Amino acid sequence: MRIAVTATPSQLGFAAILWRGDVAGAFRAASELGCQGVELHLRHADDIDLDCLKRLMADSRLEVPTLGTGLAAGLDGLTLSDLEESIRRAAVERVAGHVRLAAELGSAVIIGFLAGRLGASDDQQRRTRRAWALEGLAVLCRAAQPLGVTVLLEPLNRYESDYINTLSDAAGILREIGAPNLKLLADTFHMNIEEADLAASLRAAGSRVGHVHLADTNRQAPGHGHLDIAGVLGALDEIGYKGYLSFEVYPLPNARRAVEDGIAAIHAATGGHAERSQP
Repeated sequence: MRIAVTATPSQLGFAAILWRGDVAGAFRAASELGCQGVELHLRHADDIDLDCLKRLMADSRLEVPTLGTGLAAGLDGLTLSDLEESIRRAAVERVAGHVRLAAELGSAVIIGFLAGRLGASDDQQRRTRRAWALEGLAVLCRAAQPLGVTVLLEPLNRYESDYINTLSDAAGILREIGAPNLKLLADTFHMNIEEADLAASLRAAGSRVGHVHLADTNRQAPGHGHLDIAGVLGALDEIGYKGYLSFEVYPLPNARRAVEDGIAAIHAATGGHAERSQP
């Protein structure tokens, strides 16, 4: 399994992204620390210069495995379940830009916060808003498929989503939409809140798992909480997962130390078998 750090060109305050505003620094550090990728979180697809990004990737020999879209929801209020059709349409259009960029980079595109909330107490309105969200997700999958781009649906904990909380919830949506390029993103921070047994949930999800955010129970780097890292990694090994372990964590005490601690925790849990890139 490969390791990725998280970065964004946006100048954010304290957030569960390791590098904010200094993408080049993230690539340098990731390369020096023996990682294989940098997961980018973008408000707009054109927040980063494509040619510059490709040079960073080539110089560091790192991939960009995934593009996050949550900033479009958090900063601009764009979601697929909004009551306003214009906002739902804008959300799809915004993420379509991420999909086109992902095709250039060989990346997948994450849908987490952007799936939105249903909110209403009225059951009919909740069903309607859920249908809108799934329709928007299906539109994005259809746009992404001919470009060879995978869309990753991320369940969030109950405080951040009111209808996609578990891997089973998200797997049900995968079945409803039926898009071959729609897979699951398993985030161990959210799973710790919602899943009764993380390893069992991963085994049940099986080959539908397309990406993993490895974060401890306090959203710090692995090893700083009480996450059963060995159990999670063992379950991923059982299902034949060969993708990335991405550190979507707080930069505590700083970004570089968080990555070092996370890698050390993985090595301790696996006997030192995590993949490291060669200098």
